[in-house]
Amino acid sequence: MFEDFNEVVCLGMGGSYSEIAKDKLFKNYDLYLYQRSLTSIKECIDYVDEYSNAIAILPIETTYKGIIRETLDNLIQTKNQNIRILAETTVPVNDCILSKTTEFYSIMGLITNPSAFSKCRNFIKDEMPRQLDIVMAESMDESARLLQNYNITYSIIGTHKTAELYNLNILKEHIETYKNNNRRFIVIGDGSTEPTGNDKTSIVLFLSDRQGALLDIVQVFVKYHINITQISSKMMNNKQEEQAVFIDFVGHEKEELIQKLISELTPIVQSVRVIGSYTGF
Repeated sequence: MFEDFNEVVCLGMGGSYSEIAKDKLFKNYDLYLYQRSLTSIKECIDYVDEYSNAIAILPIETTYKGIIRETLDNLIQTKNQNIRILAETTVPVNDCILSKTTEFYSIMGLITNPSAFSKCRNFIKDEMPRQLDIVMAESMDESARLLQNYNITYSIIGTHKTAELYNLNILKEHIETYKNNNRRFIVIGDGSTEPTGNDKTSIVLFLSDRQGALLDIVQVFVKYHINITQISSKMMNNKQEEQAVFIDFVGHEKEELIQKLISELTPIVQSVRVIGSYTGF
């Protein structure tokens, strides 16, 4: 499935969760691709949209915040309509305090980016010094690089992979406020998959805002006894009368039953786009 690609795009670097998902992908499929790191979801999707030899690994959902709309919204607007979800995986969140020192109680400074600070705010407030010197950085990677210029009483928030990449000590684990949090990632690219018997399909239905439209859609799934695993909707172009409905369901687009489902959905909506049939790794 991934033999035609030679480049992988990750969101962030320096031990980001996207990089952790990339490592998991490489191990599962025995891959090695050139890695390019970009700073936003839109940049990653635009890159894959332009270069058909690249895949991207992007966050699509978190346990506590739900679907990441930026990923879905940009995915359905690609110029290349063949870009699809090719696989998915889940990565457990484990934010850590990392430092050059081995003594947590000697820490007097913290270098962090706003997102990590927000996720770990309770730990920082309750477990770290009141007079903690907080230095803001743009990213996890920048935090790790800046740390090299500070003495050993400074620390950063990072992952196990950050510690590995920058030869840092892990002083505290799971400092995030919401425990048992997971991030689901998708792999996107200009390609297709074959049925495995354990597949999920994602589609987006574009429809006008007419009464009963969603009920009509759901009834087609009921007719074919196809299990919907997730459904959400959004306005298109900030117009209430233009809606996009995202649906994940069990099955593969190449299966006869799923083809019948899509054929029956097509006349009752403005258009249908399959955005991937895939399994986990």
